[in-house]
Amino acid sequence: MILELPYRHDDTSSWTGTGFINDKNNGYIITNTHVVGGASIGTYFVTFYNGEQAEAKLIYYDIWQDYAVLKVESKDIPASATQISFSNEISKLNQKVFVVGNTEAKGFYFHTGYLSDLYNIEGLMPQCTYVINLNSTSGASGSPVLNDKIEAIGVLYGGGKTHSLALHGDYVARTLESLKNNKQPSRKHIGIISELYSLNKAVRHHNFPKEEMDKYINKFPDSRNRVISVKAVLAGSPAEKSLKAGDIIWAVNDKELGGNLGLFDREMDNFKGIAIKLTIFRDGKKLEQAVDLYDVNNNKIAKMINFGGAVFFEADDYFSNKSGIPLKALSIASVQSGSSFSSIPTFFTKDYKNVYRLQIFEMKDLALSHLDDLVKFLPAITKEKFITVRFKNYQPYYANFGYNELISSHDDMIADVILDSIDTKPYILKYNTVSHDWDMENIKLQ
Repeated sequence: MILELPYRHDDTSSWTGTGFINDKNNGYIITNTHVVGGASIGTYFVTFYNGEQAEAKLIYYDIWQDYAVLKVESKDIPASATQISFSNEISKLNQKVFVVGNTEAKGFYFHTGYLSDLYNIEGLMPQCTYVINLNSTSGASGSPVLNDKIEAIGVLYGGGKTHSLALHGDYVARTLESLKNNKQPSRKHIGIISELYSLNKAVRHHNFPKEEMDKYINKFPDSRNRVISVKAVLAGSPAEKSLKAGDIIWAVNDKELGGNLGLFDREMDNFKGIAIKLTIFRDGKKLEQAVDLYDVNNNKIAKMINFGGAVFFEADDYFSNKSGIPLKALSIASVQSGSSFSSIPTFFTKDYKNVYRLQIFEMKDLALSHLDDLVKFLPAITKEKFITVRFKNYQPYYANFGYNELISSHDDMIADVILDSIDTKPYILKYNTVSHDWDMENIKLQ
């Protein structure tokens, strides 16, 4: 059963995607994180094949992998609807697959294609991806990729005119197993942004042993002579201490990866200890590193503070990757025009919205690292009308003087803020894991 998923956020924007029923009894519907908007505060509706609609709750989304789980009341699912389970079989290169999606919101279309790559790394965050030789356009995101048994092997999340990209279904299947047992899905990471890298280049540029490459090609033919390499390291993550760009991740806990990021992610999720053992190649030398794991779900944006017309939050993995701001550092998501904090410079605007990439570390001479610090010091901060905010800007901007003088340095800056009595009634927004809604709580200032 394929569904249309319109999404609304504060009645300012809406878009559609596709989803599919995985479990009728539990009311589970699978789609993409980018379809539901991640930590956005919104309302979700699903439209079934017969035109019936039902409101849905977002019960899980993943920061790294592009999938999300919505839940509807089982009674709202049409009796004739079918559910799609995830396959336990290992997919093969050139395997025939099928996709049904709400392409360009013009109704449901049926596509046939073939798996042309099993272990690509693509997406807004690195994730193990199937490349399929079929076209996909807007609205197909969230479609199941089906085998000839009508079982899902993946979830479509992007593509182009000649190919589609689909997340490996194993990611979703593990999460569903946890949710059905009323457990929080185990999601762990070390904080690296990975990519596939050619071993031929590694031999030429990084002294990688050619004999190792020759053995690798024979052992892992589907890898196409590519290995998992560190592209970047998240600021504030455990990997900062042990890994650097260019490191080749050869094995995890003595299991050779063969270019399979899905295997790496699964080993991290299932590991019970604190530090995971990595075998890496650096400048041609084979090394072992123990790297601490952290709980990805603890970094999700589950609390925000609205104060002075600005929404404050702590950087999650996605925001840290895109901005360079350290994990869990204090930042702002948006500022209302004309509000107290609108004096913070706007360096970049996209789709008529101001984009902020900054780390706030001081307000009224009080050091701030996290949201709890802001809550603690708000009574003192709001006693003053004139305050100064200190922050580090991570957003490139053009200088006021000079032709096309783009400044990309991460500068420490200040903004003088006049606290208006109208918008100095701060409140907390907290995600309720029971109701799957956002609760509002006023902050006491006395």
